[in-house]
Amino acid sequence: MIKFLLKFFKSLNANAHPGDIAHAVSLGLLLALVPKGNLMWPFLFALTFFIRMNKGAFFLSLILLSFVIPFIDIPVEQFGYYMLSLDYLNPIYITLYQIPFVGLTRFNNTMVAGSFYIGILSYLPTYILIRFAILGYRKKLQPMIINSKAYKVFNRLPLIKMIRNVANLGGAK
Repeated sequence: MIKFLLKFFKSLNANAHPGDIAHAVSLGLLLALVPKGNLMWPFLFALTFFIRMNKGAFFLSLILLSFVIPFIDIPVEQFGYYMLSLDYLNPIYITLYQIPFVGLTRFNNTMVAGSFYIGILSYLPTYILIRFAILGYRKKLQPMIINSKAYKVFNRLPLIKMIRNVANLGGAK
């Protein structure tokens, strides 16, 4: 966890492309929303290894958002029920269910459908919000933090130096 946190802050303060971090957080939200007990989750997770994004931000957002998502289960399930009960989508669902292995994604479950639809619908707004937040942070907040006395004192603490050394020994760059 510390390794992902250090990677995230390093990329946030470096010249890492804001789009890479924004994609990572958006995908982290999507995977945090989708329940883990079906074939869809491992497929989406494996897909993330082929996408150019910041892995530290991805894993950090996935872990942190997984703790928050259970609090919105009821609206997610209601939205899933709504989407699965739309008459004009029923032929698509029937066709998908008849394809081998697609039924193992459990897309016909209200929780899986609701979380997947909400994840897809929230991807672009999350991407835009995070991208602008990173640009704003780098332009306004980062210079103020780096020049503050508290930051300089914090960086000189022995514990922080030790954590940084351990993270570098572990391969975090």
